[in-house]
Amino acid sequence: MTTNANLDRREVDFDQHDQAYAKDSSARFRELREKCPVAHSPHYGGFWVLSRYDDVAAAARDPKLFSSEQGVSLPRLDAGVPLPPLETDPPLHAFFRQVLQPEFSRARMQQVEGFIRDLTREFMDNFDTTRPVDLIEKLVAPLPAIVIAHLMGFPREDWSKFREWFDVIMDATNREDPAAGQQAAMEFFQHIVAALDDRRLNPKDDTLTRIVSCEIDGRPVTNEEAIGMTWATIVAGHETTVGGIGALLMHVGQDSVLKDRLLEDRGLIAKAIQEAIRLEAPVQGMSRALTSDVCLSGQQLLAGENVWLSFAAANRDDAVFENPDSFDVDRSPNRHLGFGDGVHRCAGLPLAQLEMRVVLEEMLDRYPGYTLDPDAELQIHRAGSCKLLSLAVNL
Repeated sequence: MTTNANLDRREVDFDQHDQAYAKDSSARFRELREKCPVAHSPHYGGFWVLSRYDDVAAAARDPKLFSSEQGVSLPRLDAGVPLPPLETDPPLHAFFRQVLQPEFSRARMQQVEGFIRDLTREFMDNFDTTRPVDLIEKLVAPLPAIVIAHLMGFPREDWSKFREWFDVIMDATNREDPAAGQQAAMEFFQHIVAALDDRRLNPKDDTLTRIVSCEIDGRPVTNEEAIGMTWATIVAGHETTVGGIGALLMHVGQDSVLKDRLLEDRGLIAKAIQEAIRLEAPVQGMSRALTSDVCLSGQQLLAGENVWLSFAAANRDDAVFENPDSFDVDRSPNRHLGFGDGVHRCAGLPLAQLEMRVVLEEMLDRYPGYTLDPDAELQIHRAGSCKLLSLAVNL
């Protein structure tokens, strides 16, 4: 922070949903960090973007100044209800976090690992190895959706509904056309309400039951809060994990030296997971609203303005990471922000890492020679998350 504010705002044409940005994000991040690390974009009603690691990390760790209560996406994802704990600030945030944290504990992950491994093998059994296989379609996209449905207590067949509804809602949000996603949002909402109502009458050993029966700050959870917690958990448990698994398989599939090292030393898989998360950032960034005026890098930011914390840009800051645009499985330390930081660091990170590890282990066991199909175009969409639209490989 500095004391001398510059009222002439550094305006940049930054839009995290622009496909031109997605195709050349590294160069754009570098330009932002070097020329205007605190810059103002005119998109989505106007917002500031932070791109240096130290600024992004400091903001993520200061929820008092950088509030989440107004939403964490730009443009805002209108779920119809607040989405705790994503859209709550301390001290209330801690009560919601305490409800969900045990659902992603080490003990819970040990219980679910066998289910994830069996599910991964089931998908692989259906691969047609006579032609290139799109891993996103055949494995990476459905697996996290089924896993989160299983953990929550939804039937397996619900995963396709979740994926369809969320894709429609996100597309409408990104186009700033909420009416286009209204029907999908309503169906998603009604599905959650019905499931929660059922657990009130028929409690089970699942996340839905624990959400609907929990207490927040010594009082029963409200219906609106239970709906929001369920919505947030489904979304967070799917979208970012798809990005993480896809990024890991992509980097291993295009680097034979890396793959050989992982085949020889499975202990390196944990480090490969962290590097994939750093380099591709499954959570590309999050929005915060300022609660008071602040001066950053000579720029005056005003209370009420939105600030985009670019975790993706921070993860490629050469002041923190040597050769930041390279995949380095030996990188240490690796203090990336790929799943956020501070009190809002993704609660589902243990699940995402588990799914990434299991899928890569199974791929290396069954298809150690897999490579990216040289004739297929790699399609990457980076917005709220790093999302591979396709990942064609030869097995």
